[in-house]
Amino acid sequence: MNIDPQTAAKVKQYRTDFKSFAEANIKIKDHNTARIVPLQLNNGQRILDIVSEKMKAERGFIRIELLKSRRFGGSTYVEGRFYWRTSLNSNRNTFIVGHEERSTKTLYSMATLMQEQNPIAPATRLSNAQELIFDNKQGTGLKSQYELATARNLGAGRSQGIHYLHASELAFWPNPDVLLDGLYQCVPDPPAEVEIYLESTAQGCGNRFHRDVMETYKEGAYPYYIKEGITYAWYNPNSDWVLVFIPWFVHERYTREFDGEDLKNGLIERVNAQVFNPSDLKWEDSEAKRLKERYDLSYEQLYWREWAIENKCRGSLDVFHQEYPATVEEAFLSSGSNVFPKALCDDLDKLTKDPIIVGDVIERMGKPKIKPNPHGHFSLWEKPFPDETYFLCVDSAGGIRDPEAAKEPDPSCVDVYCHRTGKQVAQWHGHIDYDLIADLTELIGMMFNKAKACVELMNHGYTVVSDLKKKHYPMYEAKPNLPGWLTTTKTKPQMSDGLYCMARDGDIRIMCKETISEMRTFVEESGKYNAVSGCHDERVDTGGMASQMMRLLPIQYETKASRIQEGATNWDNYMMDKDIGEYKEVRV
Repeated sequence: MNIDPQTAAKVKQYRTDFKSFAEANIKIKDHNTARIVPLQLNNGQRILDIVSEKMKAERGFIRIELLKSRRFGGSTYVEGRFYWRTSLNSNRNTFIVGHEERSTKTLYSMATLMQEQNPIAPATRLSNAQELIFDNKQGTGLKSQYELATARNLGAGRSQGIHYLHASELAFWPNPDVLLDGLYQCVPDPPAEVEIYLESTAQGCGNRFHRDVMETYKEGAYPYYIKEGITYAWYNPNSDWVLVFIPWFVHERYTREFDGEDLKNGLIERVNAQVFNPSDLKWEDSEAKRLKERYDLSYEQLYWREWAIENKCRGSLDVFHQEYPATVEEAFLSSGSNVFPKALCDDLDKLTKDPIIVGDVIERMGKPKIKPNPHGHFSLWEKPFPDETYFLCVDSAGGIRDPEAAKEPDPSCVDVYCHRTGKQVAQWHGHIDYDLIADLTELIGMMFNKAKACVELMNHGYTVVSDLKKKHYPMYEAKPNLPGWLTTTKTKPQMSDGLYCMARDGDIRIMCKETISEMRTFVEESGKYNAVSGCHDERVDTGGMASQMMRLLPIQYETKASRIQEGATNWDNYMMDKDIGEYKEVRV
């Protein structure tokens, strides 16, 4: 197609400015008004666009998992972006996969509408398939292609190269592993300019989309994009993926005006009213009030929420949480019963703190040291005090990741708690060779006054106990000369109930945000206590062991006299009269 110089200049500008191209050249059918309107990004789409451009600028490619609330326009954004990429550049291939035939036809209709309404649309050749071929009869066109397929076709896309891949509603695909793994082989490896979006609303736990999301989320440990105090994207330092989550309250349409002041006053009264929690046998703030305080929501947004629960979700709060989640954890429902109620987790989450240092535990001159590293496995919330008593809880889990294994083993976890206050003061979490766990435990323990270790006798726990015995390191003993904690069908409920009660009553103070995240997905199902499929529970296990150690271990408090007998390297510090406060404990 021959174009005038003015249009050519616009095309050159549009190639680097998606938002300008979308507003001027892309038309879509508005879901609410049924009118054909320009694509002007809404709040959720703008967040997705910011993260996309940030990732493109930093890495040169895009690999995004998009977890969304209903009808915010995620698919529309990706379709528009890929049409922009394909219709303005030569030799580019876009491949869109819908979860069912009807949805694929809807996506194809969206693409054809964009092409029909585009004032600078490139020439296309006719095709019987669901595709747009940007070329002319003479063969001098862009030679780019925009193709769609259905997820039921397991061989889709295998015979072509793909630059822009969109997996729509991945959680609903019938066989995602076979199809998606095959499609990945058709995409050029980084740093080639490629864009992949795995997009879906949640559909329970254990499916491919849920596993991929939770693997990138990492209990929210690595924020990628934060706006006004709310995190909307996270990254996994061990992979190329970024997770973007769009909660329901971001969408500007999810508000409802009041018809009168009486209706507004009635809602305010309901929001501020205390509700009874039968699990804890206590009155507490309503979920609506907690949402308002945490995210600064308007009463109009809460009014829409109340209306949507009743009219769109059959009056079920669980259905609303899945279709219109406010957090990543809330999106994934399970058939089991959550051991730790959402209200409790919300309250505990407010009390968590950022660690004062993150790094790696190393040994220097025979002493443990912390080497600062923002991606290290060790987090410290409180410096060790020489007069305090601490204990360690060790979940050895499955060792390091085997590239040949079908499933990644659970990470190991070492939690450190202050026995006097119940405060979580440090945590090591990650993968490590199982024969090195005892060395790691000893290093951390020496940092905290040779704190007694409680080692779970699961997986490689027996090896850890054996190695610690050789080092003559102090351990918790269930019976004389039988060190270690045995997790069984009898002790697992004790651990869960103990953590629940002590966390609720403030006897244990959890500082790690990722621990709270694991508690949100820890369920009881058919009498078994575990994380929902695709999630982890090693931090919950060490927290449960901590609740038992608070009760079973004797409290020791080192007095000034014992310090004098041990000697001191600094005479002034040795002679200084230290105030140890009114609280003083001895071995009981």
